[in-house]
Amino acid sequence: MNASIPAPASSCHSPRSAIAPAFTAWVVGAGLAIASLGAAPLAAANEGFAGIWQLDNERSDSLAPGRAGRELPNTADLEVDISLAGEDVVMHFTMRRDDQQAPIQFTQELTTDGKPVVIPGIQGGTRTARVKWRKDKLSISYTRSTPFGDFDITETWQLSKDGSELQVTLHTRSQNPRPDIRKLIYVRATAVQ
Repeated sequence: MNASIPAPASSCHSPRSAIAPAFTAWVVGAGLAIASLGAAPLAAANEGFAGIWQLDNERSDSLAPGRAGRELPNTADLEVDISLAGEDVVMHFTMRRDDQQAPIQFTQELTTDGKPVVIPGIQGGTRTARVKWRKDKLSISYTRSTPFGDFDITETWQLSKDGSELQVTLHTRSQNPRPDIRKLIYVRATAVQ
């Protein structure tokens, strides 16, 4: 009698299909590892921003508004205490002036995802800003409305190469065709006031 030998049951898991999930899991895992390593160097590179900084009035351009105020000396002591929360930045400002009994203090909590965030201004009120890291520079862009018109301002914060100074460039555009560009130099605080 001629018995027929049953054909082997077809398997839905061939050696090739068994490798596919393992390979996919490896690729996803590798991608997550690379992504986490990519975020770490940015945060580590910007750790030097943290600390207490004092404005060097003699080496900084005037904080007085408008082109007419460019040559006025800075008479306020301005201090900023910067801390980092991952890639986000918290700036606590303290300004002391001889003509004011108490210091002016305010805090900016800057989420660096480039989405609009409301932050307080040094001259009172609030403004909507977009904050983003551009490699080792912190960019803060906002519009300030005044009785004289709107001013589009970009602040670029950057450490000096040796990390001893925090350099800020204020780039202001208004109806005037020439932008107003000012530099501020902060040095590490030697004594907290």
